[in-house]
Amino acid sequence: MSQVDHFLRNAQEIFEVASADRSGDHADIALLIRPDGGMHVIMDTPFALDSAAASNGAMLAYRVTRTEAGVRVVGKKGGRTCVLQGSSAVSFQKAALRDQPLYSITSPLLTSAGPVADEMFRANRGEAASMMPQSM
Repeated sequence: MSQVDHFLRNAQEIFEVASADRSGDHADIALLIRPDGGMHVIMDTPFALDSAAASNGAMLAYRVTRTEAGVRVVGKKGGRTCVLQGSSAVSFQKAALRDQPLYSITSPLLTSAGPVADEMFRANRGEAASMMPQSM
C-alpha cells in the first residue's frame, strides 16, 4: 500500500469516527502521528496544524473539527493536504426547512399610491370624491 493511500485512508477513518458521534458536542482536536508510530492528541488546540506537527515532530497531522454544522477533517503530510467535510442532518434540516418566510404577501388595500389613488378608492366605495381632478 502506498503512503498516499495510507494517509487518505487514515483521514477517512478519522472522519467516519468523528461523524458517528451523535453527542452534539463541539470538538477541535489535533491528532499527530510521530515517526515511531506513536500518537499525540491535543484537545482544543489553538495552534495551526503545521505548527503543532512541527513542534511535536509528527510526520502526519490531522485536525478534527466538529460543530452543529458538521464534521471537518484536515490532514497534512509534508506537502500534501486532504480535507473531508460533511454537513450534519440538523444543519441540512435548518437550511432546507427554514422557520422564516422567504417572501411576504401584502394586500394592495393596505398600501397607498398617493392622494389620487386614495380618492379613487373612496369613489369605488361610494364616498364623495372631493379632490378628484375635474375634466374640462
